[in-house]
Amino acid sequence: MSTSANSYNAGIMAKTGKDFADEYFAEKNQVVHESDTVVLVLKKSDELNTVVEEILLGSHKEQNPTLVVEDRAGFWWLKANGKIEIDCTEVSELLGKSYSVYDLLVDVSSTIGRAYTLGETFTITSELMGLDVKLQDVARA
Repeated sequence: MSTSANSYNAGIMAKTGKDFADEYFAEKNQVVHESDTVVLVLKKSDELNTVVEEILLGSHKEQNPTLVVEDRAGFWWLKANGKIEIDCTEVSELLGKSYSVYDLLVDVSSTIGRAYTLGETFTITSELMGLDVKLQDVARA
């Protein structure tokens, strides 16, 4: 199991019983904290196994070194700071067959963050679109 701060059972989630309750109700945890963390849960499939192993943990790992990927039985659990992005055009080339952003969306089980598609790219981000950053031009997609 990973020991990264972004791992599934990190921090308070590693505690149980009274230890969990004491930290959960501690004064420091009674305020809302800003976070740039995003989570993406993907259903496992041959295509998504390749996406996770070859793209997210392979050729694109250095683009987001905070990315943690955990194998959760029938799902991939991904957590990162900032954003997670999957370009389905790149996935199509890797798989040697057509794979659209809609094919990907079928296997998206859960998200934490702001998810959107633009062209053939799926993005989940912590940015407030239109407030933190300008909205991307849909016409270019």
